[in-house]
Amino acid sequence: MDSTPISPTAANTAKDAASVSKPATGHLRENKVLESSSASRLLILQSMVPLATNLVSSQLEALSNRLAEQLFKLSDQAVRPEEARISLDAHQLIKRNSTSFYRLVASQINAALSREVSVFNTRKRVKKDQQYLDNTAQTYEEMEGKILLRNASHALEVLNAEPLVMLNTLIGRILNRIPIDVSQNPFRPEIFVKAVHQAWMELDPNPASHLLVLRLLQPAVFLQLHPILDEINQALMARGIRPDGDDLADASTGNSVYLPVQKSFNMDPYLQDKLKRVFSGQIELPYTDPDHGLSSLAMVSDTLTNQLDHDAEEDHADKASIDQQFFEDLREMQIRYAETESNTTQLRSRLHKVLHSPSAQKLSLLERNTIELLARMFDYIFADPSLGSDMKNMIAQLQIPIVRVVLFDRDFFFRESHPARTLLDMLGSSGIVLDQESSNPDPLLGVIGDVIERVQSEFDEHIDLFSDVVSDLESYLKEEESKAQMAISQPVQTALSAEKMRIAREFAEHDVAIRVETGEVAGFLEVFLEEQWIRILTIAHSVKEEKPHALENALKTMDDLIWSLKPKNSPEERKELIAKLPAMLTLLNAWLNAIRWDEPDRVLFFSKLAERHAAMARAPLELSPRRQLEIAVNIAQRASNRRLERFVHDKNVQEEDEASKEVAALERGMWLAFSEDAEQVTRYKLAWISPKRGSFIFANRQGDQAFSITNTDLEAKYRAGTVSTILANSLVDRALSHALRDLAV
Repeated sequence: MDSTPISPTAANTAKDAASVSKPATGHLRENKVLESSSASRLLILQSMVPLATNLVSSQLEALSNRLAEQLFKLSDQAVRPEEARISLDAHQLIKRNSTSFYRLVASQINAALSREVSVFNTRKRVKKDQQYLDNTAQTYEEMEGKILLRNASHALEVLNAEPLVMLNTLIGRILNRIPIDVSQNPFRPEIFVKAVHQAWMELDPNPASHLLVLRLLQPAVFLQLHPILDEINQALMARGIRPDGDDLADASTGNSVYLPVQKSFNMDPYLQDKLKRVFSGQIELPYTDPDHGLSSLAMVSDTLTNQLDHDAEEDHADKASIDQQFFEDLREMQIRYAETESNTTQLRSRLHKVLHSPSAQKLSLLERNTIELLARMFDYIFADPSLGSDMKNMIAQLQIPIVRVVLFDRDFFFRESHPARTLLDMLGSSGIVLDQESSNPDPLLGVIGDVIERVQSEFDEHIDLFSDVVSDLESYLKEEESKAQMAISQPVQTALSAEKMRIAREFAEHDVAIRVETGEVAGFLEVFLEEQWIRILTIAHSVKEEKPHALENALKTMDDLIWSLKPKNSPEERKELIAKLPAMLTLLNAWLNAIRWDEPDRVLFFSKLAERHAAMARAPLELSPRRQLEIAVNIAQRASNRRLERFVHDKNVQEEDEASKEVAALERGMWLAFSEDAEQVTRYKLAWISPKRGSFIFANRQGDQAFSITNTDLEAKYRAGTVSTILANSLVDRALSHALRDLAV
């Protein structure tokens, strides 16, 4: 580490040299990374294929339901009887074989993406129309299929333009060239549409349904590609690929992930202009004597002003000695304040007084502005209600060292990663999360005290000292964060298990609901499915990764049971029912034994089931057209009522308020204030968010106090006003904005 003192005369020279050498170094490092990325680009993109496939798999049930619903609507609204029949057949097919459809789609998408990734770098650009309309189409159906594919793909490209452009840019970075065209993107919407359509063609051998389904694959029905593309972009950027070309951006220069999350803070352009004018000499900051209440630069004598105007050359010649005397005075102040700091009871910026010291009389306008701006910033910090008195006392001891640093290097005001600025921001963040409720002193406060003491005793124009103490404080916080994560490992596992069962229950409820909504489920069977079979499906969904056949078996048994109670209008259907009953009832009893349903209701259920089956076997061989129409009307009426109920329920669930938006915006690392009563407010960090954002784990900084809360309960607390988000913006940014805001231009 270079410990050469920074002199006022050498500061600009060193800065200029750094500005010249830095781009060259950055260019060499960038080329090195891009060379490495280019060599392994295939592996990087191949690793995105299973990510995309898994994200698609999570949407397949919803896709299947939307497609089935559209097919049913088309069968009801189609003018041509043939189209209505094909639509209805396709609707029934996907309802009966939804699990097979899931597997086919996932397999097709995985194969298509793998194939595209393997050849994407060799693909030549083609005109957008030519990629769909080539000369290989010989029949009307083939030509129509290509047109439908083009329309569906184009609609999805428009809807997902933002993440697609980002992904084009990132892939271009991997290839070490300009962003690629969407026709070269291996994750373009066309690939997903083709894969889903191919899966349908495998599921249904009837060619008549192929174009019909392709026509329905519009954005409202199709997979939601935006979150899939977003996840791929995030995964690539996590690998170090950056859209702006800065692949080596150092994430450690600012506040780290173990601190409260830092919201992006952009200073108002008007305030930025003020800051530039302050340091260009266009604005002269008035300053105040805290003891006498005198204000403005009129306190500087006219004699001194005239001397500065008329003796500029002499002042320039004596500048080094004047500065040296001023810095000697600052050093003495630093020592004196360090000795008396423990007796300080009133917090206010000392820097106003610094400007009235004898050696400050000949400071330049730029130097006076610098000190006055810092004084105003420290005034804001000492008035900040988010910081406790202990932390404010700690920060107060840094005033003189910060002045000495900033007079050497005014990048403090412009560069977020400046070590002195980083230290202040870390202290501001740490002050928010100090444990002030415990009877024992917070150990973090002791570590910060050691840091302050080291700065007070060792700082002597070596800015590297600030980098050292920042590193020490970061190391302590990282170690504390690591221990906290270990402490919450068991609550995380418990929450994961609970969420897994909750999600499995939601899937089970959905499986039953879409069947009940058809209106074809008998009343007593509907109660049975909603009260008992949901329990079976919940278990099956929870183990589908380990035992996928269990879910398929449970769904098939449910579908067979529903079918067994539908009207049988022909002798063949009745024979099929009689043939299937023994095996179906055996499976039904086996599943019910698994959930240990041994209540008297089970006997009653099977009694009703037997009566219905016997009645169907004794029914007239042929139902009259009128009776068939009555049955169909009743089924349609029940289906309509069910859909209306579902629509109203979904609309109520989807309505968002401010509380739900607050919870949706939460990120790991944020701090929240919980106030069960008006007198006691406790701060906890959001330590973990479940994959589906259904539950959250909050903990204190050490992790020894942790609790889990569901999404619904957390929203209720926001609505009740017993919880609020603590925004941990940069302390220096806030203080600087405050110092400039009331400044007259």
